[in-house]
Amino acid sequence: MTMVWLIAKREFRTRTLSKANIISSAIMIVLIVAAALVLKPFLTGDDEAALVEVDAATAELIPYLEGAAEAQEADYAFVEADAVPALDVDGEMPEGVHAIISGEPATPEITLSGNDGTLVGLVQGAAQAVALDAEVSALGGDPDAVSAALSQATPTVTMVGDDGEFDGGTFFAGLVVIVVLFIILIQSASVIMMGVVEEKSSRVVEILLATVRPATLLGGKVLGVGLYALVQAASTVLPIVFAAWYLDLYATLDIEMGTLLSTFAVWFVLGFAVYIVFFGGLAALVSRQEDIGAVTTPMMLLMMVPLYLAIYLVPNNPDGTITQVLTQIPFFAPFMVPMRSAFGTISTAETVLAIVICLVTVPLLTWIAGRVYAGAVLNTGGRMKLGDALRRG
Repeated sequence: MTMVWLIAKREFRTRTLSKANIISSAIMIVLIVAAALVLKPFLTGDDEAALVEVDAATAELIPYLEGAAEAQEADYAFVEADAVPALDVDGEMPEGVHAIISGEPATPEITLSGNDGTLVGLVQGAAQAVALDAEVSALGGDPDAVSAALSQATPTVTMVGDDGEFDGGTFFAGLVVIVVLFIILIQSASVIMMGVVEEKSSRVVEILLATVRPATLLGGKVLGVGLYALVQAASTVLPIVFAAWYLDLYATLDIEMGTLLSTFAVWFVLGFAVYIVFFGGLAALVSRQEDIGAVTTPMMLLMMVPLYLAIYLVPNNPDGTITQVLTQIPFFAPFMVPMRSAFGTISTAETVLAIVICLVTVPLLTWIAGRVYAGAVLNTGGRMKLGDALRRG
């Protein structure tokens, strides 16, 4: 174990402290933070309520308008004017005024600076309420009692089955987790593959294997790259967390950041263990950088398939049979579980089962990767077949 840790520290220092990594990480952090600073004014917008001037003769509508606007969370400020406000010389609304309401309370006239169906609906409802109160009073009734009775006359709604609504906030949260996970896994896979092939092509691995077992060397490299990937994840996720907080996306999209980060942490570790160990073993099949693609392309596709299924299948069928089955397959679970968790359609039992299956599968994948690495790492010829490497390992 000491030797594994020594190899891991060497890999970690070499990758993390390289100028290219430091510069690229700094650029990424600056870009994310700068984007948040630039987008802030556009996303916050103008919080000032739209000014609506109401003629004194129509002022009876104001209490009804304010109550209806508050109920609908519509941001209007209704102000009584002593006289009917006049348009300017160009026939436009006075500066700062969104709309003008005049005329009789039961038949008001609305002058708008643009299309605003919400305000028209509020005025129509207020005018109808005024007319209703007038009729109730004429018949000797109590308008307040009628209003109270009307407010209590609400239906009880029971939702059955899928409501058909798409929750953009949950989709965004799940998408961020799996896309960031995919990017980090791809980067880590590239790092460990290039490292294996570089050592093999330069014959450095032959010197190392004189004192270190192949499985120990591979384990140390994977652990070192894993620590490096953890730093990469932090340098990517933390600026995104800051940007989301600064832009107030947690409240806007109703995102629970604690759950999001814990889900990412769990499936980052499991996804790394499932994929990267296997990538390291397969990289030993070739001796040149040019040949890496031919060996690892199937693995790259294996990562893209669950990514696309998580993006397109889960939102449309989050608790279907196919989705539930794919959730329990180790190569699919790191992408399916976070997306289903974001939509709240995966049970605790399913999540635990997916984690257990991954934990059971990781030693098997590690053993296979170790056999492939041991059987192929000393081969200096052309591309070696997987079956031959397994037999020699």
